[in-house]
Amino acid sequence: MEELLGALEQAFADYRRALEACQKKYRPTDGLLGFGHSIKDDPCHAQVDERVEKAVAGICGAKPSTEEAERAAQMLLARDDAPTWPTSAQLMLRALERHCIPLVPFLSREAAGALLKKYDARYKRWDRFPAQKEVFKALKAKAQ
Repeated sequence: MEELLGALEQAFADYRRALEACQKKYRPTDGLLGFGHSIKDDPCHAQVDERVEKAVAGICGAKPSTEEAERAAQMLLARDDAPTWPTSAQLMLRALERHCIPLVPFLSREAAGALLKKYDARYKRWDRFPAQKEVFKALKAKAQ
């Protein structure tokens, strides 16, 4: 299980390195008025999504303990370093949170409630994208 949790964390670390490399390679005018490519078009965004999905599927397939599921969910939902990530990554980090949904059945009611409380404080109702609404709904159902 440690290997799978490590793969999840490594996906985030590799994504951050790829974004930093992108920022060095692209000029501020790239993508302006539809010309050229911009950071948002870089394949690193799709790659991290695939890696996170694969890691979460592996974790769920290995039937994690409550603590292991909570640790994985924390990596996806409660990243303390999220504000320090480049602006170009913020929307992708929010989109990656949806991969937490398959982990919710493995959480205890208490863990789901604690995550729900943090999540509710982080994203106000009017600031939630569809992915956050789905995660919020799943956590709320598990916490009740």
